[in-house]
Amino acid sequence: MELSTSTQVMILILQTLGPFTVLVTVYFLVTELREQNKVSRANARQNIADSHQRLALAGLQKELVTIKVKLRNDEPLTGEEESMYITHFSAIVRARQNQFYQHSIGMLDEDEWNSMVSSLKTLFNDEKNIEVWGFMAPTFPKDFVDFVDEKIKEREVYSKKKNS
Repeated sequence: MELSTSTQVMILILQTLGPFTVLVTVYFLVTELREQNKVSRANARQNIADSHQRLALAGLQKELVTIKVKLRNDEPLTGEEESMYITHFSAIVRARQNQFYQHSIGMLDEDEWNSMVSSLKTLFNDEKNIEVWGFMAPTFPKDFVDFVDEKIKEREVYSKKKNS
């Protein structure tokens, strides 16, 4: 059975257009993936901001403010205060762990990440936080523990240089 000339032309046109159709489809898929990535990154940033805000507001509770003032004044904490502080500090470090993870999967850019690292470092300017980290560290993933321990060592090196 022989095809008519017009049918052969139509088949030739479709065969010629087929690869271009695939390219256009791939282009639109790539464009959509880029947009989805932007949305995902924005959602990750918003979730981190929300978490930070909740932790900041929790830190303004009268009991926690009293605990922080006592720590600054080198006053001893009661057992209940110690427990409250450890719980609050643990929540802060868990939020930092999430930021560490978000950065490791490419959801945070370097500027955002660097500001979060600076914030993490300020946590460990306090000896009490280093003490608490010492016994809570085994409850975190090893890569995060290594990262935090490195930042604590950097702080110690900086303190030694500053005091020399």
